[in-house]
Amino acid sequence: MSRTAEALRAAAFACAAVALALCLVNDRADGPRWDVLALLLAAAACTGAWAFGTRGERVPQPAPGPFPGLPSVLPRNRVDWYAVVWTLLAAVAPFAAFRFATWGEASEVLAILGCLALIFWGLVFLPRLWGLLVRPLHERYRLLARDAKAGRVHAVRFELESAEWGRIIDEDNPKLIDPKPTHIQMLKLRDDKGDYYGTQPVHPGIVGQSPIGQYSHFAARFKGRHVWVMWPERWQPILAAARRGGFLAYPVAVVSESGEMVWSHSAISWSDRYLTDPATLQPTVPGLRARPVRPRPVFLAPVHVPVFVRLGVALAALAPLLLDLVPGTASVLLGLLATAALIDAPFAAHRANGTSPDPTRWTVLPVQDMRLTDG
Repeated sequence: MSRTAEALRAAAFACAAVALALCLVNDRADGPRWDVLALLLAAAACTGAWAFGTRGERVPQPAPGPFPGLPSVLPRNRVDWYAVVWTLLAAVAPFAAFRFATWGEASEVLAILGCLALIFWGLVFLPRLWGLLVRPLHERYRLLARDAKAGRVHAVRFELESAEWGRIIDEDNPKLIDPKPTHIQMLKLRDDKGDYYGTQPVHPGIVGQSPIGQYSHFAARFKGRHVWVMWPERWQPILAAARRGGFLAYPVAVVSESGEMVWSHSAISWSDRYLTDPATLQPTVPGLRARPVRPRPVFLAPVHVPVFVRLGVALAALAPLLLDLVPGTASVLLGLLATAALIDAPFAAHRANGTSPDPTRWTVLPVQDMRLTDG
């Protein structure tokens, strides 16, 4: 992403955050809020310029260089401050819009009950916000990180052939007309014998950093290049836990030869041929640190337009209130419309992100109906 696009993205978030803060410290009795409206329009303008400037942008290719060895330090993902701010906005904006529209314009009971409900809505985001800041690793991944730091892991060199986006209709799906498929993402890898292997991203949450975005960026950056898949040396306890009802996958780190990485998981049935081969035990380089990929978002209409529409509806509903043009019941109705649009925005983003692949980065496979598979 160019510096201009990054600056526009940062400016849009900053304008929206300051406008939200001003809405929280002022109310309708303070008169028209030209400052808040100006900031929201500036945020919209920066967002539009960012979308125009990043559409179809290509992922930069890595510079060639020697392979330094397998890293012994597999760190957590870095803090994505954009995701943190987006989470805070998603948590607080509905409350700010409802309070500004109803306080002094509706009955006190309606205003208080609505505000209390939206306070609880904001509290729901606290665990996600904690996760974005702390970035905890599941125990399985901590085991892999400790084995790498101890000096030895299972590792195999692959060629990254493509990133595949699959759509599968499950065997127990009862719908006959327009059944909704399950969407899965996978890195398609090929070893030096020509055998294929696949890894999948950690599942995304409703808000926050997108593992799908990380995967698409990593795949576009290293397609056709060699990468290493690292499994823990102590994989047997993971297999035993899986057989007793645990997660049926091994934790893996996919690491490029330039040191960039993504956390992933892989099916147990796909991995046994590598983990049972003593030749795959490889040493790690003491002190060598991998670098988690930071996704560089670009405008993708099927993903961003649904969110922009909801934010545009909220802005259009709030504009007359910010100018103090609409009193009473009309103010409350417009406030409810803005609140509903703001509440649905993160869900719209989550739905679109999980079902709308970027065709320039993903190989989209035909829909596979498992109900028609023999056996």
